[in-house]
Amino acid sequence: MPLEFDDNIPIKYGVMLTFITTIRHPRNSTSYLRVGQLLEATLRSVCRQSDEDFQVVVVHNEKPDISFTSAAVSYVQVDFPPPVQDRTPTFELGPFRVDKGTKCAVGIIAARELGAQHVMFIDADDYLHCGLAGLANGNPEHPGWYSPQGFVHTAGSRYVQPVEAEFHRKNGSTSIIRADLTGVPEDLRIDAAQAEIIASMPDGHVERLFGAHGKWQDHLSVSGLTMEAMPFPCAIWEIGTGENHSGNLVSKRKRQMIDPAITDTFGLKKPSHISSLWSSARVQTRRIQQHRAAFGKVSPE
Repeated sequence: MPLEFDDNIPIKYGVMLTFITTIRHPRNSTSYLRVGQLLEATLRSVCRQSDEDFQVVVVHNEKPDISFTSAAVSYVQVDFPPPVQDRTPTFELGPFRVDKGTKCAVGIIAARELGAQHVMFIDADDYLHCGLAGLANGNPEHPGWYSPQGFVHTAGSRYVQPVEAEFHRKNGSTSIIRADLTGVPEDLRIDAAQAEIIASMPDGHVERLFGAHGKWQDHLSVSGLTMEAMPFPCAIWEIGTGENHSGNLVSKRKRQMIDPAITDTFGLKKPSHISSLWSSARVQTRRIQQHRAAFGKVSPE
């Protein structure tokens, strides 16, 4: 299972920070075209790092159709089964965490092949701060960082909502870990079967650390290692896409307009007023459909 690179440009091996993201099984998606669009937005964002010494590894069952290419992006295909057989983006968290966690483990193996000193797990529908590679690369021996602060953005909105605390326990794009501390065995092959990956680590390691949020601080503290809070909000959590487990989060948090500083830092552009109204109406329609479906009145699309 070799790494597949986007461009024919030579890759810099021995990179310092590698971002790892995983793509859900096509069967567990409302629209795989939409999954590709969300991934493309994330890749465009993360590849705007001010420090160019980084790589991105995308682990997938089937590579989504996207137009964005970069020498910093590589792909690894796995043949893991769908977490559930139903064609739906929402299901119990247990199977989801196993799927995501084992794919993250494959991503770590790929990152090691690239020579990564640190890895950062990111969701394939978020926007990332442009200073992450600089932070990690400037501190190569540091055990890791977490981001207690961040932003929430509803798809199509002209606003973001700041999250001042505990962001790392809600979002999957908030932890940078030194690669040798992840617990993935050095001899585990990149083409290992899903069951082999799970069996190679202690019970619950894959699901709890790779498949869930906010567990790394406690895990590393057992070994006397301390993660540090990032000096800036690391990500914008994109919700209301119809393809993530956040659903359509409703919050009364304060909000702020997407301004040039947000765009420059994260790559999130402010939509036009008309586009925002259209997206808002679409999100509301989806919420109504999901609410009715929950009570058995209609079937979701």
